[in-house]
Amino acid sequence: MEIKNQTLFFIGIIVLILGILIIIFDYPQIQYLENYEKTESNYRLNMEQFSIYQRLLIEISVGTGLFIAGIGLLAVSFLKRFENRLR
Repeated sequence: MEIKNQTLFFIGIIVLILGILIIIFDYPQIQYLENYEKTESNYRLNMEQFSIYQRLLIEISVGTGLFIAGIGLLAVSFLKRFENRLR
């Protein structure tokens, strides 16, 4: 398998790694806030914690999108018809 567009390949790797890092570091925080809400049944998340929880959900969605975009860029970098598209 030959890489047809090296620039697109390296951009794909960077985007893929960025998406993975976002997912890895945000998922435990989301789990903590979900478990906190379950264990403290008398208390709901206050407004500040709830806004943090919502931002984390948005951020993990962006991380998942970057992960999928990185995979797509890597796949496109191997196709011949995109060889000189960015140059």
